[in-house]
Amino acid sequence: MTLNSKRSNEAVHDGSDLWLINEAIDLCQAGQLFYSQATKGAIDYNIKRIFGHMAEVRKGMLSRLTALFKQVEPRYPRVVESIGHLTPPLSPYYAEAEKAMAQNRMTKAIKVLIAAEQYVLSRLKLAAKRANSQRVTRQLAEGIAWLQISCDSMKNLPLNE
Repeated sequence: MTLNSKRSNEAVHDGSDLWLINEAIDLCQAGQLFYSQATKGAIDYNIKRIFGHMAEVRKGMLSRLTALFKQVEPRYPRVVESIGHLTPPLSPYYAEAEKAMAQNRMTKAIKVLIAAEQYVLSRLKLAAKRANSQRVTRQLAEGIAWLQISCDSMKNLPLNE
């Protein structure tokens, strides 16, 4: 047996992983909803493509994280009862971005969304670091990588206002 047995290849979970998975789910739901709507309103092809990718990445993450949550949840009913629903502090970012897009100020909207993505990435990286299960860590790491690619694409958009 190794000293770091909780990081073994087995799917070891504890109640704290549920908190991490739940926060990741909440962050992904907020982003998926925003980017799905924003894609419909985007005129620029590159922005539409990036927003669509952001929505799809989050949809995939939601699917995998929700399945993982449901698998772990029955073992920790008391933890689940105490979690409730977290409200990620992304609403102000998304509201500001929507307002800027409505005013046709895409450079500002993109800057706000990049800040929101940096927040999401930092939260997900922290969750991956704190996870006790390698499976949770892998799921988060995969999503983080895809989100980072989309965020980098957003940073590289040639926008002029």
